[in-house]
Amino acid sequence: MTTQPAVGVVCKSVGKEAPMSFPPLRFVHASDFHLERPLGGVAEVPPDKRELFLEAPFLAASQVFETVLAEGADALLLSGDLLDPELAGPRAVVFLRDHFQRLADHNIPVYWACGEVDAGDTWPASATLPENVHIFPVGHVADFELLRDGKPVARIQGISRTQGVTPDDSGFFCDATGLFTVGVAHGTAASPGTEGDRVDYMALGGQHHRQTVDQSPGIAHYCGSPQGRDPSEPGPHGCTLVLVDDAGHIKTNFVATDAIRWITEVVDITAGTDEDALMSQIEDRIGKLKTKHHGSELLITWQITGCGSVVNHIHAGGISDKMVEVLRNRYAAHSPGIWTVGIECNAPLDVPQEWVDEETIMGDLLRDFRKLEEDPDISLDLDEFLPAEYREASLAEIAKVEPEDRAELLWAASKLGVDLMDGEEILIGA
Repeated sequence: MTTQPAVGVVCKSVGKEAPMSFPPLRFVHASDFHLERPLGGVAEVPPDKRELFLEAPFLAASQVFETVLAEGADALLLSGDLLDPELAGPRAVVFLRDHFQRLADHNIPVYWACGEVDAGDTWPASATLPENVHIFPVGHVADFELLRDGKPVARIQGISRTQGVTPDDSGFFCDATGLFTVGVAHGTAASPGTEGDRVDYMALGGQHHRQTVDQSPGIAHYCGSPQGRDPSEPGPHGCTLVLVDDAGHIKTNFVATDAIRWITEVVDITAGTDEDALMSQIEDRIGKLKTKHHGSELLITWQITGCGSVVNHIHAGGISDKMVEVLRNRYAAHSPGIWTVGIECNAPLDVPQEWVDEETIMGDLLRDFRKLEEDPDISLDLDEFLPAEYREASLAEIAKVEPEDRAELLWAASKLGVDLMDGEEILIGA
């Protein structure tokens, strides 16, 4: 577990007028554990990482609790969607309860605003929570005083979410006596840019990527999920350490907790890039990613952009399949492992104009694709090719092309056609 400053660290005064000094405070802000959801979103799981795909959400959540203890935090702020008890099962319930008890043994309170999946009434009655866990009610903001040596040092307010309804932030307010005030909620109904106006620090949940959405007069911050679930959630994931000094200045530090890290890496190529040059670029980038994400298991999706003949061959069944195989063989066994999820290219077909103009089968093919690209009214549905008895069945839905999928389908089909007809022999890793 490592602590590192976040990009765009916020440091500001909470703007109290009272002459009193503030006791320094340390909070850990976390949300969106989703213990009911293992990792996924890939066609093929690395053989030696299958257990890790199942365990990653628990390992990441464990690191959140380790951070609380290691940093000597005054409290843990939880902004919802920790688990769906019914889907996650008894193991996840016991996991959370045991970790809450560890904090209780160190007199560290937990303030939990429930989200969409972890409504307070879904927690099993038989799994009694320790007294240090305070779950905020639904429908109104509740208020607690954070005590140190029997004296209040901060005010913690929060509201749990009603499923499908954004929490009402109108019940939040800054403490009239000057205590540092924290709000905890799974999202907020406040308009953009005003999410932090009612308290000094608004601990928000519901977004899986970390983001500070308001900085003045109060800070509003989404800490993100401790673990990315699939390739759509790339980059480091973790929790946020909130530091408040004796002058009331707030600083947020990112603490990485993810057991596996998804990466989407863009590689831009030019007209002169051939297959070997592309592979060299990818391998060079792997070296840099290993340094940047030192110690992390990486699952990388390569996004190829640019132009040149190589883009015509990057598609399912093209050179990208062989490149993926080579990269997995070379790097998957490293420790930590580097697994190529896939190589994608959404750049359109790049062929000389003379190929389009020539009176050949290739030219006919390219001109037909150009017509289909230019005229969206030409249907791509294939249901007319189905036997009559299937045209009214659910199978017919598979033969229909949605408008939002049209461009990607044409790119893939045109690349496949050119790849089959241009006669080039592709050798990767020879």
